Amino acid sequence: MAFQLVYLSQQDPQWKNDLLGFGDPGDTLGMYGCALTSVAMLVSGHGYSETPKTLNEKLKAANGFVSSGIRWDVVSKVHPQITLKEQIFCENTDAPLAKIDAALAAGQPVVVRVDSSPAPGLQWHYVMVYARKGNDYLMLDPYPYQPGTAKEDLLMARYSRGNPLQRSIQQILIYQCSTAGGTISTPTTSTPTTNTPPSTPTTGTSLGSGPRARVMAEVTWGLNVRSSTDTSSMANLVVNVPAGTELALTEANAESKLGINGQWVRVRTAQGQEGFAAAWYLEKVTGTTPAPVAEPAPSRVNEAPVSSSPTPAPATESTPSPVSETPVVPAPPPEPVKVQVVVKAAGTRIYKSATAAIVMSTEKAGARLTVVEPVGGAKAKIGVKGKRINVKASTGSRGFVDADKVRLA
Repeated sequence: MAFQLVYLSQQDPQWKNDLLGFGDPGDTLGMYGCALTSVAMLVSGHGYSETPKTLNEKLKAANGFVSSGIRWDVVSKVHPQITLKEQIFCENTDAPLAKIDAALAAGQPVVVRVDSSPAPGLQWHYVMVYARKGNDYLMLDPYPYQPGTAKEDLLMARYSRGNPLQRSIQQILIYQCSTAGGTISTPTTSTPTTNTPPSTPTTGTSLGSGPRARVMAEVTWGLNVRSSTDTSSMANLVVNVPAGTELALTEANAESKLGINGQWVRVRTAQGQEGFAAAWYLEKVTGTTPAPVAEPAPSRVNEAPVSSSPTPAPATESTPSPVSETPVVPAPPPEPVKVQVVVKAAGTRIYKSATAAIVMSTEKAGARLTVVEPVGGAKAKIGVKGKRINVKASTGSRGFVDADKVRLA
C-alpha cells in the first residue's frame, strides 16, 4: 500500500493538554509531543489510523515511555507491522543521508531530530521527512497548528541554522512497515489524506488597508496571540498562527515596535481574532497603507487579571499612557524548546532539592540533562559554584544538579 500523507499537530486542542507518557505535570503533548506526533503521522500514513492521543494511550499501556520520553522500539508492540529498523545518532557527525534516501525510495518515511531554535545549544524537535527535493527534504512538522499537507514544507528552510543538510539532522529513526508498497504520496502527485482541515499562512486579503506585520520565517513553532501579555500560562491564548502569517496592526505607532525585544503590539487575524503578539517575532509588511488605526475598545477578556505583571494599555498619539512609557519586558512566551546541559564528570550527583544533601542518583560524564526551570535563570547559573539547576535526569526523574558540574549542550 502506498504511503499517504496524514498531517497531525501536537497543538490540536483535542489532545494538546494531555500528559505525555508518564511525564511530570506540564509535560503535555502540546509542549513536548513532537516525537510522538511524528510517529503517529508515520503510522497513520501507512494505513493504521492513530492520533497523538490514541497512540499516547496505547504506548502507555505497552510501557512505551520512560517518563515523557518515547521508547521507539515499543511502537511495534502496538503495531506489529511497523518495526524500528535503525536508530542513528549524528549530533557530532554527518547524517548518513544515503540511508534516509534509501528508506524514502522504499516508501518508508523517516522521523528525524533537528534543532528547533537559533539559541545556543540543541533544542530538540522531531519531524517526519517523506521525500528528497534537491538538497533538502520535504517534511511534516508536528508543531504548527493545522498547516495541512497541500503545501510543501522544507526542512532546511526552517531548521538548517546555517548548516548543510547533513549537519542539520542530529538523529534518525528508520521504521520499516511490512505492508508498504514502495511509493509515497506528495502534495503534487496525489490528493493528500488529512485528519485535520489544512490551513496556510494568511495572505492578508481580509485584513483591510491599514498597516500589517508578518510572523518571521524563523518562528517555526508559530506565534501566540494572547488576550494579555502574561506569558506564565497558556490560559490567555487566543490563537497560534504559523510563520508567514500576516496580521493587521490595531494600535497607533505599532510599526515602530516591530522587531524590538520586550515590546507587544495589538493585532487582528484575517479571521477577526484579536489580541497581543510579541513584537520581536514580527516584521513589517511593505507596500501596505500606513493609515492610522483606531484603538479598539478593550473587551472583557482583555480586562481579566493576569498572574504577574499587568497588561500594558496600548498608547495613542494624543494621550500617552504612563504604563507604555515604561515598557514591560516579559520573558519570551513558553514554547516547545528544551535546553540541555551536559555533565562534566562521572559521578555527578542529582539532588532531591535545591538545598538538601539528599542524593537521588548520579550521572555519567557526557550525560545530557534537560533543564526544567526558566531558561534565562538556568543559563545564568551554569558554571557558578554554590548554585543548583532544576533538571530532568537521565532516569526521567526531576532533581537538582550543581551548576558548576555542567555546561550548556
